[in-house]
Amino acid sequence: MINEAILVGNVGKKDTKTLKNGTDITVLSIATTTKYMDSSGEKQTRTTWHNINCFSKLSDIASKYVHVGDLIYIRGEINNKKIESGERAGQYMYSVTAQDIKFL
Repeated sequence: MINEAILVGNVGKKDTKTLKNGTDITVLSIATTTKYMDSSGEKQTRTTWHNINCFSKLSDIASKYVHVGDLIYIRGEINNKKIESGERAGQYMYSVTAQDIKFL
């Protein structure tokens, strides 16, 4: 079985914290953009935001060297989590757990 995502996009947000178990995590939000022609022949652009979780050593690298606006390459595993409460209860939230980061 293969569960792998490869993304190249610009960083929009970065947040680093320590979890209750002592593990460091840096959460990145990156934007990927797709250009296409709509049915009337007009050029369109669609931006998709992705949540990226970086743990341990990658968390340290991301917290020190990744900056908002940077173009980065991410390779990692796709994960989902069911939202239990609030307005979006019952929906799923998707993220990528980073296994590799490259600076472009």
